[in-house]
Amino acid sequence: MLNYLFTQTPLTFLTQSFWRDEAFSFLLAKKNVVEIISLSFRDFNPPLYYLFLHFWLKIFGPSEISLRSFSFIFYWLTIYVVFLFLTEILKISIKKNSLFISFYLLLFITNPFLSYYAFEARNYALFAFFASLSFYTFYRKNYKVYSFSTLLGLFTHYFMLFVVLSQLFFNYLVNRKGRQFQITNKILLKPLFIFLPWLFLTLVKNNFFASSFWIEQISLKSVVDLLGIIYTGYDGRFRQYSQSITWISLAILTLLVILFKKRDKKYNSDNQLLLYLGLWGIGVPYFIILLSLLKPVFFPRYFIFSTVGLLLFIIYILERTRVEFRIIGLILLFTVALTYQKIQIQHYKKRDFNRVIKEIKVLAKKDDLLYVTSELDFFTAKYYFPAGKIYIFSKSYEQIPNFVGKVLISESDIAPSLPLYPKKAFVLKPDGSYIIQALY
Repeated sequence: MLNYLFTQTPLTFLTQSFWRDEAFSFLLAKKNVVEIISLSFRDFNPPLYYLFLHFWLKIFGPSEISLRSFSFIFYWLTIYVVFLFLTEILKISIKKNSLFISFYLLLFITNPFLSYYAFEARNYALFAFFASLSFYTFYRKNYKVYSFSTLLGLFTHYFMLFVVLSQLFFNYLVNRKGRQFQITNKILLKPLFIFLPWLFLTLVKNNFFASSFWIEQISLKSVVDLLGIIYTGYDGRFRQYSQSITWISLAILTLLVILFKKRDKKYNSDNQLLLYLGLWGIGVPYFIILLSLLKPVFFPRYFIFSTVGLLLFIIYILERTRVEFRIIGLILLFTVALTYQKIQIQHYKKRDFNRVIKEIKVLAKKDDLLYVTSELDFFTAKYYFPAGKIYIFSKSYEQIPNFVGKVLISESDIAPSLPLYPKKAFVLKPDGSYIIQALY
């Protein structure tokens, strides 16, 4: 049973070796608080996640399971916010519709996008939680919690800006003719104004609009695939599934059209809520696609917060259809989620870096070094190999782009040549193979 859970379910991602970004999270989080803030200021991510992880490390240790468990907690907190949204905003009765509420919650629990990043030592699960809490508390007019969660979200991920912008746009559409517009605007802008100095100085410091970036130019296919991307988290890693994402996107769009047309006329549709969820789940991603025509910022994993909104949008429409259409819709959504989750489990396995390093440790003598030929392996090597013995080989410091976490790479981490025998270097290649070399 345990073997099945850790090999055939998303729990498999809990125990796999770290990859570069997760190792970067660890290496930054183990710095002191001042260093974390200073280094984040020069990097492409705000500091809050790393500050939280810093204290988590002190309590629970640096293992892969420990670091990933931090994200897993916020995955479940996001599910709790969803439950509040279903019962308090969508007004789905626990007593009368307990079965459907259970299935709706399962849609979120089994969603491949949310469950995948629930087991990564990165800021996406935390971001999804703060964004969801922000949307929930804003609609509930719990403005104290709203301001707090939104500010924390802004210092977790820069895409939280689009959450606030969507809320400002919603307020404009709904309240622009009334006094409430100005009052609500002040509430929405408060966390944004607190955050703006950090954002402005970071953009200037990193020369954002002129710097090299890892995000490619937007394509027409991304526009067509958007709903499928938001639902599954597909990031283009396996091109053979690209066509499937197009069909998933079209299937979800078709489902939405059919359900909207078949909704029960006895329901008085809450157009404001429909607009709110539509902006959250669909509007923001399409706006970012348009923005990407100027500066490419469209990157699938950044839309994890919209996955929550899209699912709530679908559930809102499902609740206004007859039971038979609701069941068909749920079957389709579960089929897509579980099928894609199976693809993730089979093909999204992280390279077993730990195994390779263990093998090198057995062979290496006390003074031997580890050279990586790709800077993308540097942080992972530092996590698994003794400190002070890892270097980047056959590449100059200037050749390393900023977006790979260069704030944690110094010029002293570059090895200009092989060591002199009897000291040896284990030269690790990107494919996981290595050779042992030295100068004689």
